[in-house]
Amino acid sequence: MHLSIKQNVSLADHTTLHVGGVADYFVEVTTKAELKSALQYANAKALPSFVLGGGSNVLFPDEGFRGLVIKNAVRGLVVSKQDGEITVEVGAGENWDEFVSQMCEQGYWGLENLSAIPGTVGATPIQNVGAYGVEVSGLIAHVRAMHKTTLEEKVFTNAECQFAYRDSYFKSPAGKDWVVLTVTFALSTKAISTKARPSLHYADLHSLQGQAVLTPNKVRDAVITIRSQKFPDWSEVGTAGSFFKNPIISNEQYQELQKYHPDIPAHQTSDGGQKLALGWILDKVCGLKGYCINDVCLYQKQALVLVNKGKSAEAISLFAQQVADTVFEKTKIKIEMEVLQIKN
Repeated sequence: MHLSIKQNVSLADHTTLHVGGVADYFVEVTTKAELKSALQYANAKALPSFVLGGGSNVLFPDEGFRGLVIKNAVRGLVVSKQDGEITVEVGAGENWDEFVSQMCEQGYWGLENLSAIPGTVGATPIQNVGAYGVEVSGLIAHVRAMHKTTLEEKVFTNAECQFAYRDSYFKSPAGKDWVVLTVTFALSTKAISTKARPSLHYADLHSLQGQAVLTPNKVRDAVITIRSQKFPDWSEVGTAGSFFKNPIISNEQYQELQKYHPDIPAHQTSDGGQKLALGWILDKVCGLKGYCINDVCLYQKQALVLVNKGKSAEAISLFAQQVADTVFEKTKIKIEMEVLQIKN
């Protein structure tokens, strides 16, 4: 099979942060067979490989990537229906928000809170994408993937994906050897079902509660409006959305923080910890909302969002470290980047 493998391709053109040097080799694959051939090419030449989706959650270094970057554009969508329950198998290269829009248009419940998130379908189980009280882990039935070196295919059950907050098996050392091919979601035509129910407990969505006629599209429209007020225009500035994870701390740490910051928002996790609203901390405790160093800033409307107008990945890394240092100095909390930082 002939692949159009290019050399010295700018990675800044393929990420939403608009930074990163050149990849030694770059190829876009649109079928499973092409993906297999690309991996075979990398293996035969002993090249490190990195599989890229929409580029919305990745920070490549200024020196680029010494190997083969494979842009996963494998498409496809198959819907199965049974007794009001919907199963949808989606290609990893499908645009995430276009897929969510299509499901909402069809009246399928489950994904509406995850509207207006950039990227591709294949990235969602890796990152366990979440927003407004919903994580994809609660909607994924299974994930089909291909191993980078053996080229075998495997179907991972939900449990085998080992989902956690912004985490999964696919981010582990062993899991990174698997390339997502398709993701199968379990949705519903019913607003209240065992697999999908409207999640409206976030304050921004309270206005939808009690509406006589509520549809997935109504929730989607509300989420899009909210996100447009909190997130910058991707076409105008470089951004990866929420740049840091909301930290999870013990109840003891939370009680200590409350002594100094009684209004600090938190949400109790299933294991008894407290997930803090880092955007609030960055703004109210650290005074960093809108803070800039040259071309890198924390967004003026949502401090959790980093925006970049420059061309330096190193500047972003240094800025992020300074933010993390300030948070630790003020709160003794160590924060982590949500964005994947690539190193050669």
